Amino acid sequence: MLARAAADFYWMGRYLERTEQTARLLEYQLERLVDTPAEEVALGWRVLYKTFGHPAPPLPNDADEAEVFLIADAYTLAGTFVEDDTNSNSMISCWSLARENAKQLRPWLPVRVWTCFNQGFMWIRDCDFSRAWAEGPAALALEAIDWLRLLAGVVDAMMARDDAWRFLELGRFVERLQHQTVLLDTWARLGQPGEGPRLSWSDLLRVSRAYELYRRRRSILVRRESALAFLVRNPEVPRSLRFAVHRIERLLSGIDPKGARYPLAAPHRLAIRLAATVEMELGGDDPDPEGEDGSFSDLLRDARKLHDLVMASYVNYPVERGLPA
Repeated sequence: MLARAAADFYWMGRYLERTEQTARLLEYQLERLVDTPAEEVALGWRVLYKTFGHPAPPLPNDADEAEVFLIADAYTLAGTFVEDDTNSNSMISCWSLARENAKQLRPWLPVRVWTCFNQGFMWIRDCDFSRAWAEGPAALALEAIDWLRLLAGVVDAMMARDDAWRFLELGRFVERLQHQTVLLDTWARLGQPGEGPRLSWSDLLRVSRAYELYRRRRSILVRRESALAFLVRNPEVPRSLRFAVHRIERLLSGIDPKGARYPLAAPHRLAIRLAATVEMELGGDDPDPEGEDGSFSDLLRDARKLHDLVMASYVNYPVERGLPA
C-alpha cells in the first residue's frame, strides 16, 4: 500500500486510542468529585495533567477555598480535555485529527466503518458540554467510550486483516504502550507512601479496566507492587504493557515478514528489546521502587523510539529503496 495511506491508518489508530485514554482518565476523575476530600481531588487532576504532559492547574493555598475551587472549577478543567480544540489531547481534537486521516482513506475503509466513525465525530462535535455536565459530570466520558468501543467492534467485524488493518492496529498499540507507561510511571511516583493524600492502587486497576480480573487472579486486597506487576506482565489484561508489546511484535511481523527474520529490521529489534524489558526488568512482584521508576523511563524512551523507527522504515523511507519485499 502507499506510504501515505499507511501513515494515515497508523495515525488514525493513535488518535482514536488517545481519545479513549483521555475519556477513561476523565471518567476516573469526574466520578470522584462527590464526597472526596479536596486534596485527593487535586492529586487526581495532577495525575491527569501530568500523564498528558500538561502543567497542573494552580490551586489556592487555603484548604476551604481549595475545596470550593476544585469542585466549582472542575467544569473548566474537564472542558479542557473535552471541547478545547487548542489542546492536542482533548477528545474533540483527537477525534477531529483521526477523522482527517479517515477522510483520506475512504477507498480503503468499509462503508460501515466510515459511517460509524463519522457518526461518533458528529456526536462529539455537536455535543452540548454544559447540558451533558448537568446530567452527570462523567456521563459524557462514558458515552464517548461507548462510541469508541462500537467503532472498534465494527472495525474488527468489517475490515480485512491486511496491511491497512495492521497499520491501524499498530498505531493503537504504540499509543497504548506509550500512554500506559507514562500512567504507571506517574502513579508509581505520586503514589509513594508518605504524608498527605495518596493514590489508590485499586483506582489504577479500574482506570486500566483490570480491577475485576485482578480480584479473580490475585486478591481482594490490592498492594502497590502486585498491582504494578499485574499491569506490566499479565498477558490477559488488554492494557498491560506485555499485551501491547506482544501485539506490536505480531503486527510488525505481518507488515514486514522479512524484517522478522535474520537480519532483523530495526523496528523488530527494538520490539524484542521492549519485550525483554517488560519481561525481565519490570515484571517482579516485589520490585525495587527506584529501579522500577528508572526502567519505566527507559521503556518510554524506547517506545517513542519505536515510533520513529516505524515512520523511518515504512513511511518516510527513500523512494529508490522501497518497502522490503
